[in-house]
Amino acid sequence: MATLADKLKSNPYEADLIPPLEAYVKEQVESGTYDFAANKSLLKLYGFYPEKRNDHVTALVLTKALMNLPSTDMVLCLHLIPDEVRAKEPIRDLVRYSEYLDTAKFVEFWEIANLGGNELLDSVPGFDEAIRKYIVTVLSITYQKLEAETFMDLLAVSSEHLEAYVSQWPEAMVLEGKFVVFVANTQNQPRPRKFKENISFEGMLPVIDLLTSP
Repeated sequence: MATLADKLKSNPYEADLIPPLEAYVKEQVESGTYDFAANKSLLKLYGFYPEKRNDHVTALVLTKALMNLPSTDMVLCLHLIPDEVRAKEPIRDLVRYSEYLDTAKFVEFWEIANLGGNELLDSVPGFDEAIRKYIVTVLSITYQKLEAETFMDLLAVSSEHLEAYVSQWPEAMVLEGKFVVFVANTQNQPRPRKFKENISFEGMLPVIDLLTSP
């Protein structure tokens, strides 16, 4: 029996592929797995057969793409979704989430995401931890250290959970007093400035002659 992947290779534009691809998206949500290629194929099929589009499944695809930051999956998915669909809720909210995360507005992101009161995001296991992982990645290549209070705000982590959370990332950071200190890497250290000598001595001779002439 041909697998879903085989069917996509042999006839990627077949409308009959939409139901199994939608079921596969839901399976990814439940199992915590991710298949960007299959999800992208589904969005393409929605473009060919707009009457078969399922906005809820589309939102799930975008949510899974958001969880895979800093990859460009979210941007690629959005290019496959028409403006009129992007204007609908909750897809419009997902676009806002993406913009806030891309511009490092992490505190504002947690405020509008409203986890615990967000029907879509709360239905996707591991969403909050995937976003925190992305934020830690951004912070670790940007800063050498941060005040613990600032760190907690950026990651929406409470003070009672701070030490336990930081200890999960020994390769990236440690808690030292009131600061979260990030492990040195090629991105968060000062880079020596390199100067290149572009002017030859021969090229300076006319200037020297002018300055030394009576």
